[in-house]
Amino acid sequence: MRTIGIYLIIALAVFSFISCEENLDDDNVPALQAVRNGEFFRSDRMSATVNADGSLSLFGQTPLETLELRLEDDSVGTYRLGSGSQSEAIYIFNGADTFSTSFGNGTGEVRLTSVNELSGVTGEFSFVSYLANNADSLYMRRGVIFQVPFGTALGNGAGGSVSNSFNATIDGNNLNPTLVNGVASGGILAITGSNGNGSIILTLPDDITMGTYTLGGAATTYSAAYVDGANVAEAVSGDLNITAVDSANNTITGTFSFMTGPPNNFNITNGSFSISY
Repeated sequence: MRTIGIYLIIALAVFSFISCEENLDDDNVPALQAVRNGEFFRSDRMSATVNADGSLSLFGQTPLETLELRLEDDSVGTYRLGSGSQSEAIYIFNGADTFSTSFGNGTGEVRLTSVNELSGVTGEFSFVSYLANNADSLYMRRGVIFQVPFGTALGNGAGGSVSNSFNATIDGNNLNPTLVNGVASGGILAITGSNGNGSIILTLPDDITMGTYTLGGAATTYSAAYVDGANVAEAVSGDLNITAVDSANNTITGTFSFMTGPPNNFNITNGSFSISY
């Protein structure tokens, strides 16, 4: 419960200055933005990636949000979203709540009007998505894709120059994250690695120094959790080893491992990260 409370505090700190009345017609180049459940959403970082199977992924990130549009092709045209479609819209809040058009009665479409190696991807979108257990829904309307550049699925953080990386295994299975992010707010640094289905979240003081720290148990300053859909499994034991930290340039590197409690008792091993936040 403490971990969720921290996420809510961070969310309030980050979003308190965002106006719901911002204009979607602002001249933003590039842009990946929409009306999200009646509020304005605009990506701080974005990229387009052509995957090995020929599909196209459009990524947009804010400090606490990730929007991914996975399209079955990289051509101009209209792509239907919803159950049974090979295209999908995914929205993740802080690596914890994952909404998808493939869940529940999800529906929508993405229309690409231009796909160009030099000028990027342009189009529009709208969709309705759900949590895996249908406990909640999220919609995006009046979505704008404008000259989103081609690049890598995992961008650099907003702070220093380290390329974000995050690796771990869950019960022997690789996480293979498509989102890696670090957010510092209110004295807390939250580090997330997520593949859209599951996420690992580490929370620690933003003034942490090199050393080894205990996760879970009686410790209250350092925590970790594995999020599987709407279920949050917190660490009951484990270690966090900070091997490098540069507070001036907002970069941090370390390793970790932990066990969660029942009923799943997830075993997280081989954890490592290098984050610019």
